[in-house]
Amino acid sequence: MGLKHVFGDRPIPKVLDFLLAHRHWDYPLSAIEEATGISYRTLQVVVPDLVKSRMIRETREVGKAKMYAINYDSLLVQKLHAFSIQADLEAAQQEAIIATKIPAVRKRN
Repeated sequence: MGLKHVFGDRPIPKVLDFLLAHRHWDYPLSAIEEATGISYRTLQVVVPDLVKSRMIRETREVGKAKMYAINYDSLLVQKLHAFSIQADLEAAQQEAIIATKIPAVRKRN
């Protein structure tokens, strides 16, 4: 979820984060909707733009549903994935620093 840490709770970073995290599988829009919380209508707008930019690709059709996966052959996607991992690490480090500065609550007996 590294892109979300940097770019916020926006549709494109959420879709890319999800597909990067599950890069070995393909998904229909309905599954992406369920996993990310992005409305189906928004996905119908965002996904074609991501396909056009070659960040994701249409892999096959199952019935009437088109299936999508991250295009890990793209150098841009590979660099974005590395960036995402680094963003996750830095977010975790910041959370750890904040957690160590908060005094522990003691139980009273």
